Amino acid sequence: MRIIALPLRLNASKQPTFYSYRVTAPPPIRKAAPPRTKFTRWMPEEGLAKWASHKATRTWANFGTAEKGSLKLRAFQLGERLMDRLDFEESNLKTIDLSLAPPLKIDGKTVQAGRDTQVPLVYPPVALSGPHALDHLRALVKERIPLHNRGVWTWIFFAVLSAPLKLIPIIPNFPFYFCAWRTWSHWKAMRAARYIQGLLDSNRVVPEPFKALDAVYSGEEGRVLTRGTLERAMGVLSMASEERKELLRAREQVLSRLTNQQNKQ
Repeated sequence: MRIIALPLRLNASKQPTFYSYRVTAPPPIRKAAPPRTKFTRWMPEEGLAKWASHKATRTWANFGTAEKGSLKLRAFQLGERLMDRLDFEESNLKTIDLSLAPPLKIDGKTVQAGRDTQVPLVYPPVALSGPHALDHLRALVKERIPLHNRGVWTWIFFAVLSAPLKLIPIIPNFPFYFCAWRTWSHWKAMRAARYIQGLLDSNRVVPEPFKALDAVYSGEEGRVLTRGTLERAMGVLSMASEERKELLRAREQVLSRLTNQQNKQ
């Protein structure tokens, strides 16, 4: 597991304004995928949570290939617009696979067996320092934990209110599905933020300069990274296609936030 600090904007005073942390595992050794999911005693071999997540991802992707004008395609297009509005900080956190993470106790429970594994915090040394990256990561999880905790309970409330709509025949209960998805998203992000906070509290996050990123960030002072520059950074880090998509979304949100700030001034 590694945490990647990616500044998306550098200001004129050399102090980076950085918005995105990617938390990933190093690229795995590729193995031939089995033709079908294996079940052991009525349970998926990779675990029920992963199986359900993968199945939901495949189902959602199929919505995007539905016939033009169909309800499935309209739902997919609406969902993609909603994803564009979802805070990228939440998207970053909820994609963390804690099964790849080092062991840590959260609320008295061990997330995974084992001990004393450190997590590298990868950053471009030309853009920021290790202590600065650590300080921002601490501030990020401190802000996100209560936010996602409120989000869980808020969307549970709305899910309960929308559940009776399932009794209406033929029409899918999209409001309930949306509320359930937002509940799950906040819960995943909150759990991941608590985990990272635990790593920080136990001094297990170790800053690690990654000089290969220096060439990407040289000359980007004072502006949001261009799409081309960001794509070069993603290439250096060997990011998967879904990670690239999320990071480009983050860039668009940064541009939108800066525009809103300027309009308020």
